[in-house]
Amino acid sequence: MLKNVNNPGHLRELLLAILSTSGTMAGLSMALVGIINLRAANTRTETVADDLFLFSSVGFLVVCYLVFFALRRLDSPHIRYWAAAIDVMFLVSLTLLVVSGFVVLYAFGLGSGT
Repeated sequence: MLKNVNNPGHLRELLLAILSTSGTMAGLSMALVGIINLRAANTRTETVADDLFLFSSVGFLVVCYLVFFALRRLDSPHIRYWAAAIDVMFLVSLTLLVVSGFVVLYAFGLGSGT
């Protein structure tokens, strides 16, 4: 989390924001996998980007599940650990998405000779 949240109401709002964002990012990652596979000639670089998009999509889906269960357990004393795990998983998935974006730029831009 960007800030230390002691109020369960604020934590709930942040978790709901992460839930909607991660759901959107999972759909975006899956769409990018489909777009990459539309091209007839898949190079090794495009396959790496495809795999990174898939892993980021799975990560965002795991974040959705973790947020769902964390929202059910807002009164638990372990909610801070849940929130930290959700943050880490979201950051890892977002990093994979950014790295795969750079790989796609390389594959379609620099790698194709244009």
